[in-house]
Amino acid sequence: MLGKLIKHEWIGTYKIGCLMMGAMGVITFLGWLSLHAPIWKSISGMGGSVSWLDVFSVFTVLIYVMLLLCVTFGIRIYLCVRFYRTMYTDQGYLTHTLPVTKNQILVSKLLVSGLWTLLVQLAVYLSFFILLSSLMWIVAPTKYLPTDLFAAAWEILTELEELFGFGAVHFVGMWMVSSLVGAFTSMMILFGGVSLGQFMQRGRLFLGILFYILVVVGKELVISLCRSFAGTLGMYLNRNLDVRFIVDLMTAVILYAVTYFMVNRKLNLV
Repeated sequence: MLGKLIKHEWIGTYKIGCLMMGAMGVITFLGWLSLHAPIWKSISGMGGSVSWLDVFSVFTVLIYVMLLLCVTFGIRIYLCVRFYRTMYTDQGYLTHTLPVTKNQILVSKLLVSGLWTLLVQLAVYLSFFILLSSLMWIVAPTKYLPTDLFAAAWEILTELEELFGFGAVHFVGMWMVSSLVGAFTSMMILFGGVSLGQFMQRGRLFLGILFYILVVVGKELVISLCRSFAGTLGMYLNRNLDVRFIVDLMTAVILYAVTYFMVNRKLNLV
């Protein structure tokens, strides 16, 4: 039954999800196109006259950044509103009458929402990589291959490792794990904030968003407190992602229990 729930949830979200991914493609193309204006060659000293098109180019870059933020947060807002409507409003009546367990309902929504968040996140990384590669190709005095970006980033990490004594491999590994798992824990924290709002009598969605903000602020304070014990920069870099990963995971687990309780309460009322 879990598979059917996941399939149903995917069908219910794929249109908006695909729209977001398509928007990412258009945004990336606009950003790439803006980098081919003469102003970038002028900055690099490779010639090229500056014209009114350059103002449009810079404006397009700003639009690129704004639209990128809109897509990143837009998918989360959509999934949050969908979760609220299908779980805590009259629209979710059929959800709570299905012959499934509470865990199956929550897991199906968490897996699909986390997957869409991860896909958009990967699209953002790819978009940045494409534009950064294009900028290096245009501005740099010699032509660079896209793989040179990874080589340069790794060289910087190894130099920092030698200077400050932190593990570059560990840092990269934790960044990859945090990015993967974080797509799901972040959605669980968002769902948990919405669920906390269900304890109130009025303005539940608004208060749920407020609770989410408070949870995020509290989580960041705990992370900052834990990182403050790092005596050196190397220790700080070693602990930074580790602490964030652990705190995010613990917060997600706690809020999963809160959401489970609220869903159980909803099911008992049906």
